Parts: sequence; C-alpha cells; structure tokens
Amino acid sequence: MKIRSLTLPTRNLAAQRTFYGQVLGLPVEIGETNSLSVHIGTSRLIFEQGDGADGFSHIAFDIPRTLLAQAEDWLRARVPLLADPQGRTVFGPTDSWNTTNLYFDDPPGNILEFIARHDQPHDGSGPFGPRSLPHISELGVVVPDVPQAVVGLGQRFGLHAFNGQSETFTAVGGHDGMLIVVREGRGWFPVGRPAVPTPFELSFADGQGTRFLRHTDLEPR
Repeated sequence: MKIRSLTLPTRNLAAQRTFYGQVLGLPVEIGETNSLSVHIGTSRLIFEQGDGADGFSHIAFDIPRTLLAQAEDWLRARVPLLADPQGRTVFGPTDSWNTTNLYFDDPPGNILEFIARHDQPHDGSGPFGPRSLPHISELGVVVPDVPQAVVGLGQRFGLHAFNGQSETFTAVGGHDGMLIVVREGRGWFPVGRPAVPTPFELSFADGQGTRFLRHTDLEPR
C-alpha cells in the first residue's frame, strides 16, 4: 500500500502550521474550511480543526537510508528526540526489522518517526532536507481487538500481517506503506504513552487503484 493522504483532527491548527511549515520546513497549504495540508513527498498529511481532538496518533515518514546520519543531525537541530527509559534516542536495526528509527513529537503530541528502511532503495545524495522525505509510510491504528481488526483489514482491503503478529501489535501492509495495529492502552515505543483511538481518514493506492479507510471501518461488527 502507498499512502496518498492522511487526515487527522487537531485542536490547534496554528501550532501545527508553525511546526510543520516553519520548524520542519515542509510545504503547507491552508484550506478554506479550517484545515491544513502538509506535503510530504507523494503523500499529504491533512489536519482539520476539531475541538474534540483529544487523542494522538503515530505517524512515520521514510527517510533515505543513505542520509540517516544527516537526517539525525537535521532533526536534532529542530526538535528534541524521544528517548526510551535507558536514554537511547536512535533505535535499530534489529534481526526482525532492518530499520533505524528516530522519534519526536509535534505540538499536540502525535508521535512522529523518521524511519530508514535498509532493505529498500530509498537513497539520496544529500544534503538532507524537507524534500528528502519520499512519503508517509506508517499510521498507528488503535483498536480494542487486534486479531479481529487484522482479519477485517485482510478481508475488506487485502492488507495482511507483515513480519509476524500478536494479540497487542501487528503491522499490516509492506515496507512501502503499513498500518501499525495496536490494542488500546498498549504503550507506544519508545516512551510508553498508552495508545488511544483517534479518528482518521486514509487514502492509499494498491493494485486495485485508490482505496479509502476510516477509523469507523475498524469498529467491531
């Protein structure tokens, strides 16, 4: 799956505009109806003003594997990196995930991630900058029952478990784009913040064209 657009609610559109447009330097557009569109390579991250936007999401952006060190320096100059309980801020690669990961927050507390996938040909010659991000590659999806949600995603959208599965955590899709399906209350790596359901609208491309997924599609039937 290739994520084309992701729409999320936010309480503070102005803070998001400053963060994504000025701190990260990404191209942004203000919509006509209290919305903000952030261009991230071939993807768009859209925030809509919503007073009930109390949750947070996990969103990952791919970075070129050849620019990992540059990306880390670039990010550290702009935001604090999130650390695990041991104080580490750079994670991987591991035997099961051949990736290196950097995490940080946006103003409302969405957990953002730069991820270098060492098995994927996402290369660049530098210098690293906002236009080095090829696309959004992951969205965290919080559900009450992970196995049930994974079965539903397979039946309705042809999205299947990637790299194993468990009762509390399963990735579906592939390295070009995936959903990280977690059980409500499970701690998000690396800070352990309990996962909470958040409304979202997602469009993605696959072999059947453009597909659309909403949080309501994952509600138990």
